[in-house]
Amino acid sequence: MTGIGQLGVTIGAICIAVSILSVLIPQKRTRRILSFVIGLFFIGSILSAAASMIPQFSAEKPMFNEPTVPQYDEDDYCGAILRLTAEKAAQALDELLSNEGIHAESIKVTLKKSAEESISVSEVIIYISEEDVDRVDEIESIVYRNVSKEPEIYAKGNKVR
Repeated sequence: MTGIGQLGVTIGAICIAVSILSVLIPQKRTRRILSFVIGLFFIGSILSAAASMIPQFSAEKPMFNEPTVPQYDEDDYCGAILRLTAEKAAQALDELLSNEGIHAESIKVTLKKSAEESISVSEVIIYISEEDVDRVDEIESIVYRNVSKEPEIYAKGNKVR
């Protein structure tokens, strides 16, 4: 906004200077030549003031910010995928057990990545309440059918099987 204000001040000063000079110019032949010169001065001053408001562009600098591509560590990425998949597998097992009326206090699924880049379940730990201890066989069956791994089952901190 200051550039526009400066342009206005410049145009105003030029108008005042041109009007003063036009009064001082004699009425004869010199008036036409001086009017032409004053007109050129007036137009040149306005153009230079307007040109100073235009930002300078450089061929070396890009006109936009180039997006940066984030760098990912493959091990961190794979670890995050394994953790997220393990959480979802634990949630799915919890839902399967809840559908059978078994309420697990906690389920922990551990996954591993093999050399062939496949993911498999390495460990399933389930903490159950004392009321569900007699349903251990059913819990093992449900878990084995869905993840092909025998779970470790704990009740009150003690391993049931």
